[in-house]
Amino acid sequence: MILKIESSEKMSIRLRLLISYLAMVLVPIFFVILSTLLVALLFKGDIKELEKTYLPPEQQKAISETDQFYIDVHKQALNDPEQFSNPSYLKKIDNELNKSDTGIVVRKGKSITYSSSFLKGIGIDDLPMFGLISDVDPVERVDGQYLTIRKLDFYFPDHSEGSIFFITDANSLAKFVRSSFPIIFVGIILILVVTNGLLTYLVSRSIIRPIRELQRAANHIKEGNLNYSIEPMSKDELGQLAQGFEEMRIRLKESIEKQVAYEENRTELIANISHDLKTPITTIKGYVEGIRDGVANSPEKMDRYIETIYKKSINLDHMIDELFLYSKLDLQRLPFNFERFHFNHYLEDFVEELRFDWEDKNVEIDLHIKNNGDYLIIGDREHLKRVINNIVDNSLKYNDKETKKLSFTLSTFDSHILFKMKDNGPGIPEESLPMIFERFYRADLARGTEKGGSGLGLSIAKRIIEEHHGSIWAESKVGQGTTILFTLKKSGDNDEKNPNYRG
Repeated sequence: MILKIESSEKMSIRLRLLISYLAMVLVPIFFVILSTLLVALLFKGDIKELEKTYLPPEQQKAISETDQFYIDVHKQALNDPEQFSNPSYLKKIDNELNKSDTGIVVRKGKSITYSSSFLKGIGIDDLPMFGLISDVDPVERVDGQYLTIRKLDFYFPDHSEGSIFFITDANSLAKFVRSSFPIIFVGIILILVVTNGLLTYLVSRSIIRPIRELQRAANHIKEGNLNYSIEPMSKDELGQLAQGFEEMRIRLKESIEKQVAYEENRTELIANISHDLKTPITTIKGYVEGIRDGVANSPEKMDRYIETIYKKSINLDHMIDELFLYSKLDLQRLPFNFERFHFNHYLEDFVEELRFDWEDKNVEIDLHIKNNGDYLIIGDREHLKRVINNIVDNSLKYNDKETKKLSFTLSTFDSHILFKMKDNGPGIPEESLPMIFERFYRADLARGTEKGGSGLGLSIAKRIIEEHHGSIWAESKVGQGTTILFTLKKSGDNDEKNPNYRG
């Protein structure tokens, strides 16, 4: 099962969080400013009025012609209020104000004495009362229109109350704001909710979701399902985390598989040790019982029984030594004493000693060393001697010929030396060749037979050669003998100067 963790390919989590944070801060600020402008426009009625309210004095424009006109009319009302009973003067003011889409209404007492032509729909009840401050909300809805009303109160010469109203048709934006303000306000709230919801969803999709998938994968692994694979789809922090998690899963799986294999091998090893140790012990026990029961009733039988017990005890001791050696190799606790030496001289001395040991046992030994290169290596003399001894012992043990022949050949190729030992034994079936270096394996499938041995000789040889960073293998055909070969790396001028170098 493969789980894909999706995330942004290029954008890091830190950058996404920063953008999300800025959006959540700036978007509300933008809409707050917009709402403030709309509310101000709602009450002021004209965008031009906002300039006076929010801009500092030094940035405000000079007094407009209209404002100056209002000031002049105000002065006129204070100095000569009789003029506001003169239709010609009022018509002149009206014509001047029409340039800015503004009209006038003059009220005297409870009646309207003058009104601009486009303001015919305004009645006396639509106008603010005398003396009432009307700057709180200058936008009024009159006869279906939105108007801004500016009032100037004064007294006529006969002491009657008078008012002149400057009435402007509110601009279309003010109309829209005033009529649609609830909808605009609700829309702004919805936009804020949708924006934050969308940002939350995107953050959840790109961050929280992959983390949950990792959590799900961790639960599967905790329950023992190590096949729950994670395939990262990005290169950001989550992708790196997923990659590290996947590598951890693979290593954990390999570790558990190795542990299972180790336990199986340990069980098999214990079973094989028990089987192989039982055979010589049973033999020793039988001969001891024969002596105790008087079966060995002659000096010749007694000598034969004791000799057999002695040989079996030696075999048993040898088997235990090899088991102990193999276990130390298996645990990588066998010490090696590496040094530089010439393997050709080393092999000559070994073959000479071997000839002396087997000279009266019908064993012919030949040695061929090709003079085509340098045989200087870094190795452990004692352990390499055990390798060759194990190869020789294994060959002679299974050789059924009356005259046994061993042929040693040493040569070089590239940066390695090549050792060969060929015998004239019965050979090994092709299907058995890959297994002869496994522990306790015997080509004749007999464990603890009359051939004896621990079944660990070639397995130990392989481990020692591998510790020297070499290779070992076998070539054989049934009826044509067997050749055991191994390679060792030469010690060139570029090798480490430390004789204990194992690289």
